[in-house]
Amino acid sequence: MNSEPRDLHASLTAAHHERLNAVLDGDLDALAKVVGEDMIYISSFGKALTRADVFAAFQSGTMKIERMESYDISTRIYGSIGILIYRADTKMMNGDDIVEGVTRSTTVYEMRDGDWLMISQHQSPCEVE
Repeated sequence: MNSEPRDLHASLTAAHHERLNAVLDGDLDALAKVVGEDMIYISSFGKALTRADVFAAFQSGTMKIERMESYDISTRIYGSIGILIYRADTKMMNGDDIVEGVTRSTTVYEMRDGDWLMISQHQSPCEVE
């Protein structure tokens, strides 16, 4: 953590957990509350997806996240931007792409109207250390 107030870091981590719970539950209404309309997601396979792409994939059943348990979470706050870097034990599918194992993610949030919204995420498979 940097020198920003702890409550900002705690609220950023809480938004992260809200987002994970929403994707695990397939709850698009809850997901919409923590994901910006301008969000870009880069998958473990290097595919760039917009928020609309991700929501459509969940609605059609093409994308499903069965497991995503995050750990080793670190946070950084730069003004209205919050960054989380973490690992996750993951099992997810998007069409024929299947990710199972440990991933590392860099997720960018922006504080908008008092709430953290995810605006970008890059996910990569990683080796277990």
